Amino acid sequence: MAREIRTAILTAGGLGTRMLPLSLAIPKEMLPIIVERDSNLFPVPALHYIFDSLYETGFRRFYVVVGRGKNVIEEYFFPNKSIVGAARKLCQKHLINFLSDIYRKIGKSQIVTIYQPYPKGFGDAVLRTKEFMVDDVFLLHAGDDVTYPNHIKNINALISHHMENKPKVSFLYEESRSPEKYGVVTGEDKGNYIEVEDVLEKPSSPPSKNVVVAVYVFDRDIYNALETTKPKKGEHQLTDAIRYLLKRGEKVHAVKISGYRLDLGSPDTYLESLRVLVKTNIR
Repeated sequence: MAREIRTAILTAGGLGTRMLPLSLAIPKEMLPIIVERDSNLFPVPALHYIFDSLYETGFRRFYVVVGRGKNVIEEYFFPNKSIVGAARKLCQKHLINFLSDIYRKIGKSQIVTIYQPYPKGFGDAVLRTKEFMVDDVFLLHAGDDVTYPNHIKNINALISHHMENKPKVSFLYEESRSPEKYGVVTGEDKGNYIEVEDVLEKPSSPPSKNVVVAVYVFDRDIYNALETTKPKKGEHQLTDAIRYLLKRGEKVHAVKISGYRLDLGSPDTYLESLRVLVKTNIR
């Protein structure tokens, strides 16, 4: 379904302050989750899980927005043949196959690193891709927000909805027990999606339990919306740009996820994500 949308922005520029002190050494986007391949379990960084899901959906061009101290992300996506050789010497066929598959996909992709010198918010990270963007429609994916157990299914559902209904913006959402931690969505429930009326960034009194899962489809007009809106308290919020488009009369749709959201951005939500992974994978 993604043949018409082949470019994805992956954001990994934040400081990860909620995951300190671990994030002093390991970017939160590189925190491990567990995946199963051919009856074997592998610990992979969240950003790998995202990249792999997008690749399988049809994406081949990736703009990765990184900040200070995120060099490990670049290193991870640079093929290391010596590691494959070491696995071969140890006769670890399952690991050889897994690593070879990773490097095959990397080799068939264009991966561009874009630096965000200062952590000025999600919106600022997106705006920094403007001069590099070659497509009219593209996907945006936060580096610490994934769905499980079938992220590919949710990405395909989002893209299919966007291509069929042609709103200005589409994004994934879920019902949350703690909506005050996220962008909260209000609007008319159309059955398989919400026709969004407003998006509020971490409101103290949430008007609904429907919250944004940070996977979006935009066209280039999002750059104009970001340039028109202003940063608040040093951060440029993507939700402000979406609200600008809504006030302009544009259609924004939210598509409900299937499965679980794994939020890796804070200790409590990461712990809950690990519980989901253990329950799913350990038999």
